[in-house]
Amino acid sequence: MKRLLMHAASPVNAIGGILIAALELSACAPLPPTRVLKPIEVNDAHTTIPSARLSWYPQGFDTAPGSRNLGVELEYARGVGRSDQILGSNDFISLGGKNLDGPQEVHNHAELQYGHVAFTGSQRFWGAVSSLEVEWAAGLGHTQLNLISESRVAGSVVPSARYEFSGVTLGVGPRWNITNELAVEGRLQVLHFWPLSNDELWYPEIALRYRPFKDVALRMGYSTMEYKPSKQNGEDSAARVQIRGPFLGLQLVF
Repeated sequence: MKRLLMHAASPVNAIGGILIAALELSACAPLPPTRVLKPIEVNDAHTTIPSARLSWYPQGFDTAPGSRNLGVELEYARGVGRSDQILGSNDFISLGGKNLDGPQEVHNHAELQYGHVAFTGSQRFWGAVSSLEVEWAAGLGHTQLNLISESRVAGSVVPSARYEFSGVTLGVGPRWNITNELAVEGRLQVLHFWPLSNDELWYPEIALRYRPFKDVALRMGYSTMEYKPSKQNGEDSAARVQIRGPFLGLQLVF
């Protein structure tokens, strides 16, 4: 009887050993690689950012030493940036439910527009530094970003999104008046809406300002627009856009 029980237990032990070995092998097997959601990045240092600015000073614009001017300002600027982005074998990007999977190289295209209406003012200094003045602006601004990612593989989906954001715009910068017609100026502007939104746009510029007529000024220089919008949903890639380059601007002063 004892011999019969031992023979009956042998198949059970064999099956148990096979199951244990299979579990050990499955535990040692490598897991499939995790897919990584990458941000969509546009970094273009070879573009242009044309702009237009309208300034209205109800009391006129005084250029005497120590003078202060207050007015209203409208501004609009637009820049287009393009850059290529390499996705690794486990990387992917996503916009609006459309994905592009790596490995491949994708082409990103961004159109960034910015505008504001603001109160503006300037303060001229006195004495030996009377050719210097500080200009500021504070008001409401709006930005819009159109973002597209294109694959080089024919027939692929085209992820795209539009981001819009309105908030408070603040700007400040110096101006050095070389002559009545010629000046060098700079300004740093930021669009934000603390603490209700994480969106922000930075817009610094430096320019040579030529005023051939009392009401007209031409501005030539270098500017940068950097925008990091909030995600439209949690499954989208984050977007990071920085475009910079020379610009030509027109300013009308009344």
